[in-house]
Amino acid sequence: NLVCAKNLQIDKSIHNAYVKAIRSAQHFIYIENQYFIGSSYYWSSHKGAGAENLIPIELAIKIARKIAAREPFAAYIIIPMWPEGNPTTAPMQEILYWQGQTMSMMYKIIADALRKEGLDDAHPQDYLNFYCLGKREVTAEVPAPTSHSNENSPVWLRSSGGS
Repeated sequence: NLVCAKNLQIDKSIHNAYVKAIRSAQHFIYIENQYFIGSSYYWSSHKGAGAENLIPIELAIKIARKIAAREPFAAYIIIPMWPEGNPTTAPMQEILYWQGQTMSMMYKIIADALRKEGLDDAHPQDYLNFYCLGKREVTAEVPAPTSHSNENSPVWLRSSGGS
């Protein structure tokens, strides 16, 4: 599971496990991760961005095949609303942009599969959904029953691989 790139050894065992899980999934797949960027060679622009992991395209192809087979399938992707750090900084905005490119590519593949199968009443979000966990709290100054002002706070996600 080690590959060499730019004089670095990269362990791809977690990536390979994701791909295997996606390929063998029958009814749904659930992924929680801090970032969701990949398969840039299928993006509408920036195809050479270097986000080469297969997970997004594997999911999109899996869903397209399930649509063609008229089998139910759903993918649930949980990511933070904002990457760790100040969401207004350039690096964080760049991460959000690349995640958007990844999501758009996936939804396009699914929408194309739905059109090809003539499923005009179906929507890509019937098959693929992204969720951002958060918590809502009533501000302390206003009593809860009459309050209409809420504070939103992100729930930070961490992904770790283990054996």
